[in-house]
Amino acid sequence: MQIIRLWIAFFKNCLARELEFRGHFFFYFLIDIAWYSIQILFFEVMFLYTPGFAGLSKSHAYVFLGTLFMVDSINMMLVATNFWKFPTYINTGELDFFLLKPVSVFFLAFFRYPNIASILNFIVSIIVFSTGITMLTNSISVIQWICWFTMCICGSIIMLCLETLVASCAFHIVNSSGIQNIFHTIYQIATRPDGMYSKRIQRIFLTVFPISIIASVPSRMLWSEPDIELMSICIISTSVFAIFSRWFFVYSLSLYDGASS
Repeated sequence: MQIIRLWIAFFKNCLARELEFRGHFFFYFLIDIAWYSIQILFFEVMFLYTPGFAGLSKSHAYVFLGTLFMVDSINMMLVATNFWKFPTYINTGELDFFLLKPVSVFFLAFFRYPNIASILNFIVSIIVFSTGITMLTNSISVIQWICWFTMCICGSIIMLCLETLVASCAFHIVNSSGIQNIFHTIYQIATRPDGMYSKRIQRIFLTVFPISIIASVPSRMLWSEPDIELMSICIISTSVFAIFSRWFFVYSLSLYDGASS
């Protein structure tokens, strides 16, 4: 409860700042909308030449994009701003002050600055997702909705784990500026349906490097029959990935001697 109250205080602080600089608020929102538009345009162009792409129909593609945008906007709202700041924390020594606080260093490092503008992005993602749902020809059961929601949670955890792993690398290199581009490059794979890849690659993206869980697997739950085996694999993969990323962060943090070292 203490962490929740602390995060609410962070949220109020960031909200007050965004209301003071409204231009920045809307500019940030427009940048993300431009990215969403590019992703939608890509699929629209593809469906001008083919009725199916990577095993998806047009309705499936919109459900996939809506799911991707929702997971992305939640991550942008909660974590992304902090992720991009993380190397600066190390270079400027701000991380030293985090270590002195009676709160989890991980929490302060990755949840200190909520991105208020991403609330608008989440609304847009719901619109895109709803468009895809209305285009689907099959009915969706309660079980399918539960499976979709569960996999979206797993996808959000996977994104946080990826950001944790990439950010932790900043402890191991001299100049960590721009290290976040590693995550951006990896994330591009998740923005495309896993049906594009071979069966072997799909298995890798589901187990060893589970980025298909971010959007491909959750969206598939809404037009396919519930697959308990697939869900079990995804939950296990997410759990293992979360444990490993947490261990790597703690290990990397143990090597940190302060900004003066």
